[in-house]
Amino acid sequence: MSAQIKELVTLAKNGDADAFGELYELYYKDMYCYACYVTGSEALAQDAVSDAVLSAFRQIKALKKAEAFKGWLFKILCASCKRYYTDEQKKKALVYLDDEDGGYREPVSFESIELSLELKKALEVLSAEEREIVLLSVLGNYKSHEIADMLDYPPSTVRSKLKRSLKKLKLALGGEN
Repeated sequence: MSAQIKELVTLAKNGDADAFGELYELYYKDMYCYACYVTGSEALAQDAVSDAVLSAFRQIKALKKAEAFKGWLFKILCASCKRYYTDEQKKKALVYLDDEDGGYREPVSFESIELSLELKKALEVLSAEEREIVLLSVLGNYKSHEIADMLDYPPSTVRSKLKRSLKKLKLALGGEN
């Protein structure tokens, strides 16, 4: 962690909203990308990130170590994403008001996220929990013990779930065992 980030966290903990805004700018793209993959919807991802950022801003004074900021932020984001995406049936039932024609439309999903169709389908074979672990590992570049802290699992459980999930992805992408 850079000295600049530590300083921004310290300032944010002391109530500096501009410092928190700078931290948000540093991590927004990673947060949004993660939330898009987990929820499968840009609209849900935006809501989850907004909720997570607001919650983090309200709770930042409780953060004990500046070095833990990113992990702490993603732990809040994980919880926020779970509120928006609990299972496939719930996701499919969601509709949003379309301001242009006053009607309703399905939430925007993976189509506008830059992923190959093959990878999109492969991610869909994973459960929400498996997708969360894979994405934290691959996109967030977190280690198993960090993911375990975020999701309240033992590190050995994260490692085994990650291994099985990556194997499922490989099979879904046409790879061999």
